[in-house]
Amino acid sequence: MLRRLTTADAEAFAAHVEADLEHLGAYLPWPARTADAAGAADWLRPYEHAEDGRVVAAGAWLEGRLAGGGVLFHHDAAQANMELGIWMTTGAEGRGVAAAVCRALLRLARDELGARRLEWRSATANVRSRRLAQRLGFTHEGTLRSSYVLRGERLDVDVLSLVGTEIDAAAGVTAPTGPARA
Repeated sequence: MLRRLTTADAEAFAAHVEADLEHLGAYLPWPARTADAAGAADWLRPYEHAEDGRVVAAGAWLEGRLAGGGVLFHHDAAQANMELGIWMTTGAEGRGVAAAVCRALLRLARDELGARRLEWRSATANVRSRRLAQRLGFTHEGTLRSSYVLRGERLDVDVLSLVGTEIDAAAGVTAPTGPARA
């Protein structure tokens, strides 16, 4: 089950982060500050209120437990651009959950927000992330060298994207459902 996360989910969110903190924090900065309810609420609040280009945080629930999720952020409505981010706990990996979350968020981005370009950024060392993006149809555009600092270490970041109808294909949409979708 996938649903929007709000600050009311802060305790469950913090518990799921804290339970798999080492794994989630390997390539992401926010798990270190969201492993308690107050930090989780602070992180979720801008998504709940669509502030600062943050559109949605969605949680994937497996067997009654939060197992991961995804976000749409860096939303630039004027340019119809945004970024898709994803995370999964160790127990949810390899079960198709991440791809399902991505497809649902891609449909939301396209159908409700009129996205024309979606970016995916991941540390070059995060091979699982890049493989998922490529399976979804994202195209590697390049690598930003030494562009990301995590725990004092500078990391290279791969930038991938979907544009126009590539978003529909990645979301599993077979035919346009509304106005022209270029």
